[in-house]
Amino acid sequence: DMAPSRLTRAKHKILDILKVRKEGQTALVVYAGESFVVSPLTDDAKTMVTLVQSLETELMPLQGSRADLALRKAHELLEHVGHAGGDLLLLTDGEGEPTTLQVVEELRGQGRRVSVLGVGTIDGAPIPEPGGFLKDQDGVIVIPKLDIPSLQAMARAGGGRYATVTFDDQDINRVLPSRVSPTTLPSS
Repeated sequence: DMAPSRLTRAKHKILDILKVRKEGQTALVVYAGESFVVSPLTDDAKTMVTLVQSLETELMPLQGSRADLALRKAHELLEHVGHAGGDLLLLTDGEGEPTTLQVVEELRGQGRRVSVLGVGTIDGAPIPEPGGFLKDQDGVIVIPKLDIPSLQAMARAGGGRYATVTFDDQDINRVLPSRVSPTTLPSS
């Protein structure tokens, strides 16, 4: 549904975002059934680029889509270094789960702003893996679909913005904090 794949498009967007970050620190948390810190808060974009390029779905030990856990982990990273505020950007290929929405609301109450970047399409598509497609515990092929209205509601609840990944920079312009000048954005 998204050429060449949702993961590849997400990685390209993260790389584009790293290029435009002129100030502040960035961390990277990945998630599936669990969440993991790929990079703690840093201003070392070169190292982050290398880490992003190495991301693959096979690295995740547990299937799932627990964005709530990733948001909590990102919050912990900010708390650990004493940041009272902080912007979180959630990249997802699914929908706004009630548990995730609750976490977003809690985070906003603690001074965090959460924006959402949707990767995929409303029709969805199976996730290729070696030997076929990703299946759930019952053997059914997993077909993630973007539920744009629920993701928009999540971004609103987080005091942030929603955008669906585009091939240009419109999505980045929409979800990044306003302190980033649109004229500094790279072309995809």
